[in-house]
Amino acid sequence: MSNWEDVLAPCPMTVVPYVMVRARINMDINDAKDKVMSVLREHYIPFVLLGDVLVSCRFAIIFEKTTHYAGGNTDTTNHAIIHIDPPKDRVRETISFIFNILRETGFEFGMSVDDAVNEYDRVIRATACSYH
Repeated sequence: MSNWEDVLAPCPMTVVPYVMVRARINMDINDAKDKVMSVLREHYIPFVLLGDVLVSCRFAIIFEKTTHYAGGNTDTTNHAIIHIDPPKDRVRETISFIFNILRETGFEFGMSVDDAVNEYDRVIRATACSYH
């Protein structure tokens, strides 16, 4: 895996959500936060945790618990919404790096790196068109 500074730097701690990805978390939300923070510390990646939102270089994670009621049954799932703001010249590398870091913590993504890169391209094209 690359050094985070090679992929994520410069390190804005404000994230423009060019790519939004949902991930399932198969553990308690607090345990998931602890695991993510541990992995980020292990890789010396700076971050700040603000309640249920973790902000780091080029990405932010919103931890959520959702309860579904259907037919008298209750289903509670924990998931994360990840906003990614990759540098324009390292989109695929940045998204792949972030996916790999979060997979170490047990996140299960509903889309591939290719899907996320395509989403970035779609958002960039739509944003460029809206300014003309």
